[in-house]
Amino acid sequence: MSSYDAYNRAIKSTASPRDVEYRLLGQVTSALMKAQQRMTDARTKPTVMAEVMDALNWNNQVWDTFVQDVGTEGNMLPRELRAAIVSLGIWVSRETNLVTSGEGDIEALISVNKAIMRGLNPGRAEQEEKAESASPSAPNPSLSASLDSF
Repeated sequence: MSSYDAYNRAIKSTASPRDVEYRLLGQVTSALMKAQQRMTDARTKPTVMAEVMDALNWNNQVWDTFVQDVGTEGNMLPRELRAAIVSLGIWVSRETNLVTSGEGDIEALISVNKAIMRGLNPGRAEQEEKAESASPSAPNPSLSASLDSF
């Protein structure tokens, strides 16, 4: 089963699509944040590099799925928003390639995901960002909870 099929099935059988997308972005963003913290070790430890690459690939797959979804017939989003999502998906793919080659910045990928999360659920995103800024060295418990609940 493709990631797109799993995404579609999850949307149909659980919470609203916005909630599912929010949780999914929370999970992948949490993985990217962990990967960002471990980038220094990744250069010398193959197992850590594999974890970083897994997070980057997962984020790329999520965005590929979003792009595929907005391109399906019957997608109800406004055309301008669908085009913006496709543009972001292309950018995520390019930035991911730059990060894997040592030229990009995981922080940029994290920032885009957080911006989309704010658009999907502004109140919840604000609460999670406040929790994160209160303890920047500790993992965000809300994002971790999103990771565990999906």
